[in-house]
Amino acid sequence: MKSKTIFRAAMAAASLLAAQGAAAASSSDMIFVNGEVMTPSGWADSVAVKDGVIVAVGARDDVMKLKDAKTELVDLGGKTVLPGLYDMHVHTFYAGQDKRSCKFASGAKADEIVAAVKACVEKAEPGEWIIGGSWVGAVFAPGEQNKRLLDAVSPENPVVLNDESLHSTWVNSLALEKAGITRDTPDPEGGVIDRDENGEPTGVLRESASRAVLDSAPGADIETQVSDVKVATDEMLSYGIVAFTDASIRLNYVNGISEYAKRGGLKQYARGCIVWGPNSNGSEALVPARQQYAGGRLKLDCIKLFLDGVPTESHTGAMIEPYEPREGEGKGAKREYGMLMIPQEKLNAAVADFDRQGLEIKFHAAGDGAVRAAINAIEYAREKNGRGGPRHEVGHNTFVDLKDVARNKEDGFAWEFSPYIWYPTPITSVDIAKAVGPKRMKRLWPIKDVIESGALVVAGSDWPVVPSVNPWLGIETLVTREKPGGEGEPINAGQRITVEQALRIFTSNGAALMGRLDKGGTIEVGKLADIIILDRNPTKIPAGEIHETKVLKTYIGGEEVFSAD
Repeated sequence: MKSKTIFRAAMAAASLLAAQGAAAASSSDMIFVNGEVMTPSGWADSVAVKDGVIVAVGARDDVMKLKDAKTELVDLGGKTVLPGLYDMHVHTFYAGQDKRSCKFASGAKADEIVAAVKACVEKAEPGEWIIGGSWVGAVFAPGEQNKRLLDAVSPENPVVLNDESLHSTWVNSLALEKAGITRDTPDPEGGVIDRDENGEPTGVLRESASRAVLDSAPGADIETQVSDVKVATDEMLSYGIVAFTDASIRLNYVNGISEYAKRGGLKQYARGCIVWGPNSNGSEALVPARQQYAGGRLKLDCIKLFLDGVPTESHTGAMIEPYEPREGEGKGAKREYGMLMIPQEKLNAAVADFDRQGLEIKFHAAGDGAVRAAINAIEYAREKNGRGGPRHEVGHNTFVDLKDVARNKEDGFAWEFSPYIWYPTPITSVDIAKAVGPKRMKRLWPIKDVIESGALVVAGSDWPVVPSVNPWLGIETLVTREKPGGEGEPINAGQRITVEQALRIFTSNGAALMGRLDKGGTIEVGKLADIIILDRNPTKIPAGEIHETKVLKTYIGGEEVFSAD
């Protein structure tokens, strides 16, 4: 008797919910018609939105039944509608700051960089810090990159120039002095101070060694930070990015993104990853205080662990096999296998603890040695805490050993790749290629192998490490593995994927990793209207034209947050 009563109550509740759903969908605030709307089951031509939620998707005649006198009708005129895009690796404050920094062309020679710095110094006040980038180490002759070059044009202004990966800096003597770095200063944990044959710092600082200089520079006040975050997030909206992960939240600029979110300025759904480890410079303090900084559409439920550097001329990416020797080096050279910044035992314990707390971990792992260390730590955490914890994320994966590709099946982590980096640019075609040699370049970014293993794959730009956050560059190069426009030799062409797979990586896969797949990532009834209108259908044009795609409008929760008009 009791079971029948429960059954009747459940049926009544289901009927009530169905009736409420029907009532809610009896009208709409906005209807988009006469377009090409991408849905999980194919293409539709119309979509209706009410209170920021998609209430109908389908044929025009069916969707138009929800139109009343107050409904706004948008004629798409054949334009394409896609779910909003997800960028799973950006640095919002740095991207905004980059817009006002001392710039020179990527791959610039020493004389071009010096000329650019001289021009910046001439516009600056004496003592004002000159911060900029981005240089490529492989273009310098042995011994050429030295603080003396910068001293000659900037004797009264500290100079800090980031490399193309933001993992090394080139500074002048005054910047070293401000940071207290001398010939007697030891290499910090997780960092290297490059020195000449006499033990004198050359002015090139690797990984955590850069922090002393960067933290000596006067920090931006909170309103400047807010402005920088606004500049960066507005630019992302113009490319159709409705959600992102800020991949390194640090103590010295968390206030900017936090304040902007709490004021309601941040339109995107954002996840921030707090830096923990040897190069955090006190940012670990944000972990227990993280809820104080969360607000608006920003959540801080992610930890960033830098496991290595980058597999460039710096030789700081942790590799399983040794790097190609530099000029004058042989077997047993310094950093022959790169740098693993957190020892495996310490890493295992930290990952298990964060996993227990429900905090997602984003690993910086560029070299295959670092990738393996990350997977080992995830495996340890699963064995200790069980397999129901957060879906951690191994980021970059420039090189992955084939043996590690299939390990996702047991440990359930996600892979984040950086397609913006691999089309022929100095960091790939010159710097990485020279550091690892031609054989390993054939295994660069094995994304197709990882997809076929059944793993969740997402994409991140790493902006401003790359000059543009334009996701259509990333989508195209996932498909072509060539320079945008289909030029030049492809990089590891066997790892090409389809346009549909690339779009899934940037939409539903990103939503899944951010825990938002019930709310976004696809266009279907019941989800928020996080949608973008494009000037073309990327599935119906030559792959080499995808990077030319323009976003006409971006909507988040039904609110128009960007218009090309």
